[in-house]
Amino acid sequence: MTFSLAGLPFDLLFYITAYLDLDDIVHISYTCRQLRSNLRESTLCRRTIEKHSPHSTEARQAHSKQISYAEALQRVYDRRHSFSNCFPFSARIAGLCSAFTYRQGVLCLLASYKLRILDVRCPFAVPREIDISSIINSVPVSPGGSKSDEPKLSLLYYSDGIIAIHYEQGRRSGTSQILAISTGDGIPERDRLIRRIDLESSHKLFVRHTASFLYYGTYSVMGQHSHHEWVIQGVSLDLNQPLVADRAIQLEEFFGTDIGSTIAFEIHNGHFYALSNQTSFDVEELDWTSFYHCVRFPLHGSLKHAISVNKRIYRRQHAEGPIHDSWTDLSLQADETTNQLMIVEARREWVNGSSTQVRTFYTMEISFPGDSDSPPCPDESSTTNISNTVPLPDDLLAGLVDSSNNPHWAPVQQRYARYTHPEFGKDGGANGHARPFTFTRTKFRAYNYSCSSFLDIVEDEKCCANPHDPNSSPCLRLRIGSRRLEPLILAEKCWSNKATLVGYPCKKDDDRDYRYSPIRMWPPPSSTCPCAAKLHGILNPPMPSGSASSKTVTAVLDKRTLVYMIRPGRSYGQDESALGTVVVVRFDRHTEKPHTALRHVSQSPVNVDSQSEWTWKPGHASACRKRACG
Repeated sequence: MTFSLAGLPFDLLFYITAYLDLDDIVHISYTCRQLRSNLRESTLCRRTIEKHSPHSTEARQAHSKQISYAEALQRVYDRRHSFSNCFPFSARIAGLCSAFTYRQGVLCLLASYKLRILDVRCPFAVPREIDISSIINSVPVSPGGSKSDEPKLSLLYYSDGIIAIHYEQGRRSGTSQILAISTGDGIPERDRLIRRIDLESSHKLFVRHTASFLYYGTYSVMGQHSHHEWVIQGVSLDLNQPLVADRAIQLEEFFGTDIGSTIAFEIHNGHFYALSNQTSFDVEELDWTSFYHCVRFPLHGSLKHAISVNKRIYRRQHAEGPIHDSWTDLSLQADETTNQLMIVEARREWVNGSSTQVRTFYTMEISFPGDSDSPPCPDESSTTNISNTVPLPDDLLAGLVDSSNNPHWAPVQQRYARYTHPEFGKDGGANGHARPFTFTRTKFRAYNYSCSSFLDIVEDEKCCANPHDPNSSPCLRLRIGSRRLEPLILAEKCWSNKATLVGYPCKKDDDRDYRYSPIRMWPPPSSTCPCAAKLHGILNPPMPSGSASSKTVTAVLDKRTLVYMIRPGRSYGQDESALGTVVVVRFDRHTEKPHTALRHVSQSPVNVDSQSEWTWKPGHASACRKRACG
């Protein structure tokens, strides 16, 4: 008798899918029409979304009945599959600007005193233009400044319909302010300014805000150790939710200066988080262990007894080998399954003192002593139970420690596969022949935790450059590597004896192996087909000015969209406000239906296939093979 899943009663199928991953459920639904119909049943799809991706945007849309749970399931799968396989759904040139910021699906472009606000989630949305010249001209000139001084504007952050802009006029004793401006539709220009914040210092200024509260930080306060420290200050953007007058928090003994490399700041679930991967200002001659340092406090309410600090979130042992600091990337990302904030760090290391550099992406859950709703992190013993008076290791060098040293030590914590993503997979197996790129050729690096994938923007000199043309330059391409859980039937395989090395991934009872996909590049060479040539023109737009041989790339990546600005490389005396071209690459389908009032002649479907925009369509792969995709 032949066994078939399609012949099972729905109740049994419903029970079986409770033990499958989201990807596996979608893959099974592709096998036949009967299973597709059964696996798209609303109750089953809701259970799948609530188990595997309850905190995703798609889940929130399904909960609010904007879409069905079957649509939410398909959209989550399409987004993750598109990203991990390095095949976006669309790419387009968004325009020229001197600065941009992107968040929550909204792209803000600044050119002169005009803001262009574009919802990239809808291909038919008309960019909204906001003239902020009246706001800029209303800023009072400081006693040391002059009206003739051209102010410098920088986009700091966007969230919940509000954009924070840094206004600076005059380098010394000039005016420095944060302008919180509403980007909502139908608001008179004179009413857009929500808050004006005077700054004493703008050194390494950053902003994080919600609709109600804005927090900004500068690296400007002198600490007791004669080094500068970070100071975080908060203000209210909502008259109904005032903050106490003095809400300045100095992050004492919080080391690190470079946001995105040694420092990360984020707002999540009503709390402000600050994270550092440094343990001291100076290099300690006698030191054994590195820790993360995390600080958390609520956005609103009393700060007394509300600031949580954990200085001993286990990071690595120095014995694991030297680190190539230029490749280090640090961020905080929310888990779509648990809504837990995760530490995501990329490090390039000479593992165990080998002669070969290896880039690995490490993740870690954040926990604080006393948290009851926070899941224990994999190295709990080193994060919450070891005090600052931990004994030194059984090492000959420990006897040399004196009052001039500030050593750190914790027992070795084995790394597990689910928290460790090597760039080239286990032993480089899946990507043994993948082509590496140097640091100078890698223009942007990021990791997408929701897709278990890393993304690089690289300059590929072997793709389309003409060696006989002195004006040709390497083309920009996306480079993505991903992994997914390996089938359970293969989980009994051992990782050989390499698990005994310091810091090498080690299995434990609930730790599963992963299958690593080959590292892929996109788009294909321009000679492949007409749409490949078109994509190269979009991802490598003509420079507004300057030479194309030297490029500066500034990029932002979230779970579903990559936005980057490309402009000529800087030269001595170059204007910092030089225009650049912004490119938007999306890894999810354009599903929002255009409103009649939002349709514009220049953005009608007739122009979707223009040379500045490309969109995937069903049957695209077949058309490319026939070179009929132009």
